[in-house]
Amino acid sequence: MLNPKLRGYVLDDQGDLRPNVAVFVDGRRTLDPAAPLGADSQVHVLQALSGG
Repeated sequence: MLNPKLRGYVLDDQGDLRPNVAVFVDGRRTLDPAAPLGADSQVHVLQALSGG
């Protein structure tokens, strides 16, 4: 992980994705935080927001 400070926002204590986080690799959602990446892969991490 390039930014270790983000780890706690994205992963729980067991290393699983938090339920309020969606990760997309090359346009496809993945639930695997260790999904393989290609040299040209694009990764988007989205966190659900709440409020009113």
